[in-house]
Amino acid sequence: MRAATVPPPDLHALPLDARARHAVLGALQETDCDCGGCEPPDWVDTASGLEGLSGEPDWPAALARAFTQFGDDAIDHAWRRGWMPQEAVGALRRSRSTEAVRAGAILMRGQLARYPETHLSDRWIAQREALAELAPFAGLAAASAGLGRWDRIVLWAAALEALDELDGFPDIPKVEPLPGSPVLVHGFTGSESSKVYERIRALLAKAESTDSDAEAEAFTAKAQQLIARHSINEALLSRSESGGREPEAIRVLIERPYESSKSELLAQIAHANHCKSVHWPEGGFTTLIGDRGDLRSVELLYNSLLVQATAAMTRAGSRTDASGRPRTRSFRQSFLASFAFRIGERLRESADDTAREMTEETGTDLVPVMRERDEQVAARTKALFPRLKTGRSLRISDYEGHVAGRAAADAARLTPGEPITRR
Repeated sequence: MRAATVPPPDLHALPLDARARHAVLGALQETDCDCGGCEPPDWVDTASGLEGLSGEPDWPAALARAFTQFGDDAIDHAWRRGWMPQEAVGALRRSRSTEAVRAGAILMRGQLARYPETHLSDRWIAQREALAELAPFAGLAAASAGLGRWDRIVLWAAALEALDELDGFPDIPKVEPLPGSPVLVHGFTGSESSKVYERIRALLAKAESTDSDAEAEAFTAKAQQLIARHSINEALLSRSESGGREPEAIRVLIERPYESSKSELLAQIAHANHCKSVHWPEGGFTTLIGDRGDLRSVELLYNSLLVQATAAMTRAGSRTDASGRPRTRSFRQSFLASFAFRIGERLRESADDTAREMTEETGTDLVPVMRERDEQVAARTKALFPRLKTGRSLRISDYEGHVAGRAAADAARLTPGEPITRR
């Protein structure tokens, strides 16, 4: 059964904004049901009823203010439960309409707009700015201004649907200070770090743009060597500082399809770069735990290698079984999984080679240095996920996909030799 609605007072005796809040609250309660036996809400029909409750010229603006109030509350609760904009948008995309995704982004932009940048971490600011790609307006008041009746109804319906999703978010670990907290915006502004990451980005861009698997692997290998060197230098610097630097956590969305194989690719890259990964399939994202610079490197490598793996998988084409039935999905799932496992092996080999080279160059025993970093990351992971359980290993069901994926990841050497020339 649906939740009981608020007993209606004498609405005409209430001020306009109070009537609008009561109407929106009633609509939200009317469509709120988790029993599984009710019909899905007709968001447009409910929104049409809201729009038609009053013919007063200021009624649409009052509804926009009411939606904003309920939206601010729901979004604030979502942030306090550990969510951030990119995960919230991801959840909306997985289960709601395109209009609801846009309305959710509008509500989130409006809610975050009230915080000064000194009260938002750099990752909150980046994700706030990313919302602008989905929503041209910050808040429903701006989005609804000037719309005709039907367009407003569509917007109210989308807002109801988005609020229904946001209200059901479970608790997840917090990885950033909440909006409104004075924060030290650390960023990545060091000139040396910036130069290193510009070189890494340039190498990965070359890897993504070539059609040659051998060239792509060589460019990626060089990027991994730079990442490993930078990680070791940062670990040595952090160890020399009083107190060092605590591990941090970020979340990375895992897009459909083939989520399990993509999350495995991210896990393999994380493992090769002194980070831990925790995948939550229901939420559609992986939490990464590690040093700030290592996390940035893992993100860069994952995005690049996913592009490369997808391109190689597409070049491999589709597949059918002996009876002519399609088996492309199982082929591609296995392709990506085997690519992930093999690329993980090669990245770890490259990182180990780099560590040996730097040990010889610096005369420093790096084993205890990196072990200390790994122990810090493990402790931070346990603090965030005290009841973490190891999941089942990824199953590879298509042998041809396994062979093709491993070959794509094993197509070239991982140590630079002759200079790489573009064809």
